[in-house]
Amino acid sequence: MCVAAALPRGAAADDRPVPRGTRAADAPDLLVSGVGFAAAVEFYSRELARRGIAHERIGPYRIRGVDVARFVASGAAAPWLAVHVFRRDGKTWIFFVKRPGPTTSSARVSPLDVRTRTL
Repeated sequence: MCVAAALPRGAAADDRPVPRGTRAADAPDLLVSGVGFAAAVEFYSRELARRGIAHERIGPYRIRGVDVARFVASGAAAPWLAVHVFRRDGKTWIFFVKRPGPTTSSARVSPLDVRTRTL
């Protein structure tokens, strides 16, 4: 069952902004854009500004045959850290980088964390 088909136009399950016609891909958190690369980049430029989300636009640029544009959120207003729009083999993909959740005191600390190491 495709969950994206039941969503209102321009919204994802958690109110992530997506271009019209965007649908879920086989991989989690990966979306197939309903519009082309340039239109998707323009959509995010406008939509993030409309929502008042401070961000830095990086790109578009091309690396190893992949066109990439990144929108990195500058503050805590967005529920995600960044939006990556990329085109590979003629298909435009969208990926939202999740914001890490709050840590709890019972969270496991990495042994590589120098601040917690005792000598």
